[in-house]
Amino acid sequence: MNALRQPARSRPKTLSLQRTLRYAEWALLLMLLLLYAIDQYLYDVQLLPNVFLKAAALIVIFWVLSFCFPLQRPRWQRHLYLALEISLVLIAQLFWIDFDILLYFFLIKSCFLVGRREVVVTVFLTGIGYLVVILWTLPLLGQQFAEMVRANDWEDLYKPQIIVISSLIEYIGISLFVVLLGFVIVAERRSRQKAEALTQEIETLAATLERSRIARDIHDSLGHSLTTLHIQLELAQAMGQRDPAQAAQALNNAQQLSSHCLEAVRQAVQTVRQDEFNLTTALHRLIDEIRQSQAFSIQAEIHLPPLPLQTSHQLYCVVQEGFTNIQRHAQATHVYCRSHIDAESIILELGDDGQGFDPTLPYGGYGLKGMYERVSLLGGDLQLLSTVGKGTQIRVVVPR
Repeated sequence: MNALRQPARSRPKTLSLQRTLRYAEWALLLMLLLLYAIDQYLYDVQLLPNVFLKAAALIVIFWVLSFCFPLQRPRWQRHLYLALEISLVLIAQLFWIDFDILLYFFLIKSCFLVGRREVVVTVFLTGIGYLVVILWTLPLLGQQFAEMVRANDWEDLYKPQIIVISSLIEYIGISLFVVLLGFVIVAERRSRQKAEALTQEIETLAATLERSRIARDIHDSLGHSLTTLHIQLELAQAMGQRDPAQAAQALNNAQQLSSHCLEAVRQAVQTVRQDEFNLTTALHRLIDEIRQSQAFSIQAEIHLPPLPLQTSHQLYCVVQEGFTNIQRHAQATHVYCRSHIDAESIILELGDDGQGFDPTLPYGGYGLKGMYERVSLLGGDLQLLSTVGKGTQIRVVVPR
């Protein structure tokens, strides 16, 4: 499901990036068109023949290409797209059309289209092309301004080597700046996408943990109550004719247990939120309830300090599930429940002298799995020892 949802979440972001870059490119194209229009008409600057028309035609071509931003296309299409746009800018330079600002903008776009190494190669190859264009146009530039240079004694100002070096320094400095800026933008975008993906995973994990918690609560609390209720109803059915008084008592116990089941259902959909939850008192109350309806004896030695609410709730459910398993499967006559405390941990022990089982064999049900999960949530350890015919011992150790 996550794999199916991810494209739907990433697609709007891709479209948003495409629109942002497209609008930025349109703004640059409009600025260039206005500048050439101002030079041609408002200031009446004598440009080379048809420069404005050629610039306008190229601007239209770039405008059309802006709709074809191949962010999700195959790699060869992205390379072809970059090569076409950069080549058009360099060709424009041959016709004395200054589109340098577009050249640097396309270098930023390359950061989104290809990897970092490919961006470096693109900058290097573009620099070579830029140098070739400068060398190609220098003779024409010299011829155009030769008479102006000689008439104003500007021979020292027109030196081809200085023009080449200054143009390369300008290209290297600006291209380095725009590429690093592009890398920063791409890195920030990827970090944001990872953060959003992580948030989605956390939400999914939280939902999974909450479902597991509700399942444990239903199984541990409601399952225990229903088990005891079933035993009471069996007792009432068996004693209905032979001992009506005991049958009536069993029915009264069953009625109380049914009320307890309803309360357990309400608590199963949320973590215990009482302002105070005394684990020692709650465990003694649980043991008293079991004593009323079971044939086995229970030795209880529980004295625990005040614990965090979450710790108390999880330990209570572990002990409750342990008693439920004893009632269902152990056929025990004697059960003990003890607590120990040391400087670093809290220890709870629950054992019986019942029929036991082989813990190495696969077992069904959710009870033991839920017990392990609850102890794991507390950062503790659950040890289960059992031998067929010699009972079962459970030892829970959690940090204080």
